[in-house]
Amino acid sequence: MRKWVAWTATCVCAACFLLFTIGSTRTMQKSQIDQFSSHLESTGRLSALYLGNAVFLDSEETRADGFRALSEAIDCGLSLIDEDGKVVYDTRSSVRAGQNALRDEEVSLAFSEGEGTFTRKYSGKDYLFAAFALPQGGAVRVFAEKPTAGALYGGSTAPLTLLCILFLGVLLLWAVIVNHSCTRLTDGVASLMNAFAEGNFEARLPASLQGDGRLRKIEEAAGRIEDQLNRQKRRNMALAEVMNSTQSGLIAVDDKMNVILLTPAGKSLLGVMGAYESLPISEVSKDVNLEPVMREAMNQTGVYTTEVAIRSGGQRAHKPLRLYISAMKDGDKVVGAMALLEDVSELRRLEQMRTDFAANVSHELKTPLTSIKGFVETLQAGAINNPAMAEKFLNIINMETDRLTRLINDILSITKMESGKEEVSLSRLRLDKMATDVCEMLHFHAAEKKVTIHEPECAEPIYIWGNHDRVEQMLINLIENAVKYNKEGGSVTVSLFPGRENVQLLVSDTGIGIPEEHLPRLFERFYRVDKGRSRAMGGTGLGLAIVKHIVTSMNGLIEVHSKFGEGTEFLITLPRYYGEDKQAGEAKKEEE
Repeated sequence: MRKWVAWTATCVCAACFLLFTIGSTRTMQKSQIDQFSSHLESTGRLSALYLGNAVFLDSEETRADGFRALSEAIDCGLSLIDEDGKVVYDTRSSVRAGQNALRDEEVSLAFSEGEGTFTRKYSGKDYLFAAFALPQGGAVRVFAEKPTAGALYGGSTAPLTLLCILFLGVLLLWAVIVNHSCTRLTDGVASLMNAFAEGNFEARLPASLQGDGRLRKIEEAAGRIEDQLNRQKRRNMALAEVMNSTQSGLIAVDDKMNVILLTPAGKSLLGVMGAYESLPISEVSKDVNLEPVMREAMNQTGVYTTEVAIRSGGQRAHKPLRLYISAMKDGDKVVGAMALLEDVSELRRLEQMRTDFAANVSHELKTPLTSIKGFVETLQAGAINNPAMAEKFLNIINMETDRLTRLINDILSITKMESGKEEVSLSRLRLDKMATDVCEMLHFHAAEKKVTIHEPECAEPIYIWGNHDRVEQMLINLIENAVKYNKEGGSVTVSLFPGRENVQLLVSDTGIGIPEEHLPRLFERFYRVDKGRSRAMGGTGLGLAIVKHIVTSMNGLIEVHSKFGEGTEFLITLPRYYGEDKQAGEAKKEEE
């Protein structure tokens, strides 16, 4: 490219010089020819006047000498033609007397119009012929060779040729110098552009070119480009990080409904597999068709909000997606739409849980209150006068009141845990001792049901980090449930399995067991496997939900394994705490 520019400039200059030279030469030649023609015509007219009165024409002897002398005097060829158009005399030896000259255009014009001129070849050269009528009849013709380009330069074109060669030599030298300079400049700029194209925005021009004033602006522009690209790169990285890390998905389409952007979260929510770019939005996901809502949003102003149901994993179950869609505009023209995708399944689940919680609390409170109100009305109707019946009714009212108290306490307890705002004191707890104490506390209750409780046996103390009241409540709920839903003559076994980092608490019983279909929902609030039996035993339906919250708050895990009719096992894994034990061990080593 750079060589082409340099050589093209050279060729253009050379062509301009040649055109100027040729044009000026032709102009000069035309001017000379015009002067020559005027001179020849004037000479011809004078010759005609002279010959009209010439005395030497009357004699054959003097005619040839007179014509020769006249031809030499005017420095032109000369012909004499009679009134019949025949050549009488001609200075050219090749033209014989008696030839018909009317065939020549200039002679024909002279006989018809009085004078005529014509240019034609003679002996391989261009000659100008001018003929003029004589007063006594006939015509005289003068002729001479037309001047050539060489005549302009003293009869030779050598000076012109030498001048052209000299000019072209200088022009060629200039082209070589310019080409070398352009090569250095363009190579430096090309190297800089290639480095930019490969992502090396810190590249600069070679040191040999940095002092060139012509490239200073390029160097400054390169610095500005680097700064702008770096800023854009940081913005793109931040935007990509936000789009890839957000739980909500993004999808964008152009005005032809072809997908131009889809974030990883969006692909996951829509169940998109494989490539998606430039595909119609109706073909991207088989689980839902977003084209209608996208088209609707493109006709709306502001943010268009809607919800769609999408098949979850190819199953019949549907999960709700909430879409916040905005039209993308270029000026006043709508060029596409972008949608924020949000999975509201958890929101719907929480709303349902809130509804269920309110309904369950209302139901659980209504049952004992209805019972209390009924017995109070019975007593007021006269049963209070019957001591035995009054005693029975008052005992039932007392039981229902205790049940209400337990229910309200459990509701308050689980509400505080779920809010996360309750401040509890944490300390090092000896789990094996607490488990043993709870077992001893429930021995009387177990004996009433003829159930045996086996306490944990540990070779060494086992410590955890937690709140004493919550851990005690967890142990009471698990062990009491194991006793409550056990068979007569059954047993409850509490075991501890210490590990290096964790400790496992296992509470197993030989009770009635839990059907397998109920296990996934066992830790839900107010969920009961056998509702009638649970209420009869004073259960609130919140015990296991409280246990799970306590375990989760301690960064632990809880598992349940059960076989209907054979018994149930609850396995809790909690982080083990070494704090003071390690310090004591180190102090002992130092003493030794």
